[in-house]
Amino acid sequence: MPVPPWLLILIPLLLVTLVINPSERDFTWYRALKRPGSMGIDPWVPAAWFVITVSFYFSTLAFWRANGDWRWVATYMALLVLLRSQQWLACRLRNLAAGLPFWLLSWTLTLILALIVRPTSPLAAWLLVPVLVWTPAEAINDVQMIGLNRKPHRSGRGPNDRRPAGSRRL
Repeated sequence: MPVPPWLLILIPLLLVTLVINPSERDFTWYRALKRPGSMGIDPWVPAAWFVITVSFYFSTLAFWRANGDWRWVATYMALLVLLRSQQWLACRLRNLAAGLPFWLLSWTLTLILALIVRPTSPLAAWLLVPVLVWTPAEAINDVQMIGLNRKPHRSGRGPNDRRPAGSRRL
């Protein structure tokens, strides 16, 4: 009994999503960070990622049905690994800036993929729109969070403080 293609696409997608997730210990660090005042959608982030994962799955399936080439499914999965790696890497290294190149690269490659698949399956291209919308929003949020969570130097002065250092000698 052959395995249906929809299941052969769903299993790797779920595995990537489950494996490339920050551990609870690492994610606790992320949740403890200061957020920008405009980040009123924090409770909606898991819902957004659910929508992205579902739309990514259906885009992969729609393009596979139109094309039938499993190499494109592998391309989709590689892109998903790149997309999911940002948060895992930032949480693992405890450095929000570490994930920013992944945001830029994943957004660029998603746009290229959408343009490539559009002639064959316009539906597959449209299903990538949530990724194209969410990725920059999440990157902007991370950049704002980097500014809010900068640690002051041991001297108590910030990194942009240009005043001469005070001496304690008499």
